[in-house]
Amino acid sequence: MENQTNGNNDSKKRKVKTTSKKVKWYIWPIKIFFLAFALSLVFSIGSEYLTSATGIVFSILIIILFISISIITDMIGVAVTACAIEPFAAMASKKVKGAKEAMLLIKNADKVASLCADVLGDVCGILSGAAGAAIVIKVTEGMTSNAGIILVASLISAFIAGLTIFGKALGKKFSLDNCNKIILFVGKCLSPFRSKKAQANQNKDSVKNVEKDNL
Repeated sequence: MENQTNGNNDSKKRKVKTTSKKVKWYIWPIKIFFLAFALSLVFSIGSEYLTSATGIVFSILIIILFISISIITDMIGVAVTACAIEPFAAMASKKVKGAKEAMLLIKNADKVASLCADVLGDVCGILSGAAGAAIVIKVTEGMTSNAGIILVASLISAFIAGLTIFGKALGKKFSLDNCNKIILFVGKCLSPFRSKKAQANQNKDSVKNVEKDNL
């Protein structure tokens, strides 16, 4: 009887764990949707206001800013999926700044990559195209030829797309070759935002998990 009871309890626990995993799997995409929507709305309103109220030079600077953010976030997304946690566990045991945060990023690599590459990267890429459209309107303001307007719009859009893809291609290569350095740098940037108690607890748990895996 005891064995049957224990077996039933184990099966119930497994069902609860499976259910919780399914819930978590659905929650994250929903969070990403609302986050992407909010960021797109805020950035879009801000960029539309700035590009409409300023000149062409400032609009170009906004486009460069969006493209740069898109490339950098894509690099972080690639780097976090290419990193192994073991080097950072060793750094954390030596109290290297940012190592604990880097371990947390790697443990949540799928979410970090989705947030950086899909949300921030794609949102900035879309907004750089929208800012480019604002420049097209200013450049073609005095033009009467439809062919000329189409040509200018196509050239500006193609240049923005080409520059973004070129930057991401270079960034991916750099990220794969320097993934540990990039994630450690991001960890150092995040370290001031985490409490000392949370950092200590995360470090202990992560080091224990790595030691178990090695055994």
